[in-house]
Amino acid sequence: MGKTYAYQDKLPSLPVPELSGTKTKLLEWIEPIVGKEQFEETRRIAEEFFAEGGDGQKLQEKLREWDGKINGSWLKPFWDDMYLKYRGYLPAGMNFCMLLSNEGYKEKYEKHELAGKAIRLIGELNHLIADEEYDADTIKGKPLCMSQYRNFFRSIRIPRIGKDEHKVSKPEKKNNHVVLLYKKNMYKISISDEDGNIFSSGEIARCIREIFNMETAEGENVGIFTTAQRDEAAQIYDELIMSKSNSDNLEVIEKALAVICIDEESKNSQEALENLLLSGDNKYFDKTIQIVVTNSGEIGVNGEHTGIDGSTFMTIVNYVSDGLKSEKAEEKSAGSGVKFEKLEWEIGEELKMKLTNLNAENRNVRKQYHLELCIFEDFGQDEIKKLKISPDAFFHIALQVAQYNIFGKMRSTYEPVAVRFFKEGRTECARASSTEKLDFIKTYFSGTESNEVLYGLMQKASDAHAVRIKECQNGNGVERHMYGLLKMHEMFGEELCIGKTPAIFETEGYKALRYDFISTSGIGNKNVKHSAFGPVVEDGFGIFYSLMNDSISINISSKSENKENAKSLMLEFVQALRDIREIALSSIQ
Repeated sequence: MGKTYAYQDKLPSLPVPELSGTKTKLLEWIEPIVGKEQFEETRRIAEEFFAEGGDGQKLQEKLREWDGKINGSWLKPFWDDMYLKYRGYLPAGMNFCMLLSNEGYKEKYEKHELAGKAIRLIGELNHLIADEEYDADTIKGKPLCMSQYRNFFRSIRIPRIGKDEHKVSKPEKKNNHVVLLYKKNMYKISISDEDGNIFSSGEIARCIREIFNMETAEGENVGIFTTAQRDEAAQIYDELIMSKSNSDNLEVIEKALAVICIDEESKNSQEALENLLLSGDNKYFDKTIQIVVTNSGEIGVNGEHTGIDGSTFMTIVNYVSDGLKSEKAEEKSAGSGVKFEKLEWEIGEELKMKLTNLNAENRNVRKQYHLELCIFEDFGQDEIKKLKISPDAFFHIALQVAQYNIFGKMRSTYEPVAVRFFKEGRTECARASSTEKLDFIKTYFSGTESNEVLYGLMQKASDAHAVRIKECQNGNGVERHMYGLLKMHEMFGEELCIGKTPAIFETEGYKALRYDFISTSGIGNKNVKHSAFGPVVEDGFGIFYSLMNDSISINISSKSENKENAKSLMLEFVQALRDIREIALSSIQ
């Protein structure tokens, strides 16, 4: 094993949590988001489910048996199914994106040079991973699972009826290529030679400039089919591969390290992020990695979620960002043999009409979503740390204050936590809605207590938040365990004489917990300007945030009919950040 996967075989397996711990935490997590009657009913049913000899114990035994047969994570087969059986639209329903900060290279490159440099950097990172020379990720010296790194390049989601396929080609250094999407045409561009040497960014850029100069006519925008609902996308894919040339083109896309998209629409960062997330022009959403270059010199990255999570995705973001800023000369490059070829498609009239309809449908879908963006510059995580509050907890306390102020109650809030301390670990869900936060909020709005009392409640909420995150990181969360028990019922319920789905999964309390009214995802990275994913539920919000040293990037997505609530949520959230900081400052000075 090289450096990249040096610890992989030594990582522990994801644990199956104890039933007693899951029961306690499940009820703790549900209590602040439902009424007393709902909670008591949920608690009564939970007592039956988790009782000695109850359905929970039977399913737990099956889950432990299942775990014993799996080499790796007991959750992985279910996790893959969850992604690949998704039948909706990928752009807003499964993919996520980040618009990078171009501070440090804003005036440095022309568009073709920016694309060429980004492609060269992708090639370098691919070589490091293929050679297993990329340093393994660690936290405080503790190694993390690196299995997702195998999914970065030469990988794709292929639409199939009922359940998609996730395909990853063997890592390769020789004769690699990317696919460039420009004016709704596609081009295969070589980026390494037959000896595995990467072409220089200058050579790749010259090739791209030639494409820009020669191409004036728009193509069929074949990639628009990846914006369709998955069964429709599968039908179109099956129609395409009936042609030998189309089948060859799809294989070219499949084997490409990444897709490079030229966005000529966006006039500013707001439009760039919207198009990065939703626009089907010059995109191929089934590809794991899409690099998008705008006319204004910005770069965005779109990720298909099946094989990667945000924590590993940041490796690509950082490598590209740091490389674009660097003045370091490129290492040994191949000669001047960069080649490109245009992918020619055989599209009959019936298929052409389907693509035309999908283009129109995508324009309509884009109108159905709203993005609210803010770079909060009053302070960042450095200032928050001085308040003796966890920055992530501080963010979520303010978010819950804003939510409560607008909607009059606390609703379930999803927060993913990486569990990469374990082999094939992905994420657990730590609900950021908690009793401790609710205690602070109710006291805050009552106006009856001093700032010192409020600050003490903030600290309790922060401590509880940190404990919950830690438990999830250590594999002792709630929701993945409950999901595993539910899957055991689906697979073995008849064998265990458990006919109907256990009542715990049908309670109002459990459903309220799983209803992702607010779904969040947080990073802390100066290389990311804005980021986005779609809301999970129709009336909900998707919040992608980045806690930086001196600022906070806040990005809220919603359905368009919920736009005013999204605007209000942003305004109230920003005010809450300021207000709770003042409470803390007045108490520690």
